[in-house]
Amino acid sequence: MIERIEVSMINESVHNFRRGEFGVENIEIDENRGLIEIIYSSKEIGTKMVIIPLTNVEKIEYIEKNTQSIGEGKVKS
Repeated sequence: MIERIEVSMINESVHNFRRGEFGVENIEIDENRGLIEIIYSSKEIGTKMVIIPLTNVEKIEYIEKNTQSIGEGKVKS
C-alpha cells in the first residue's frame, strides 16, 4: 500500500499526496490502465478521485507502508 507519492509531470509541475492528509484515503498506480488514482474519503456528496494519466508523468517517487521501501520510476515516452 502506497503511503506517500510525489509525481513530477512533463510540464515541470510536482504533485504530492499522502494518505490521511487532506482526506486522502488510498493511492494506487494502475500500470495496465496507465493511471495513478488518488481516492479521497467519502463525503455527503460522494467520493472525490484524482486520476493522473501516466503519459503526462516524467517521474514518480513513492513510499510503501508495509515495507517502508522507497520506489522510483521514470515513464518512457
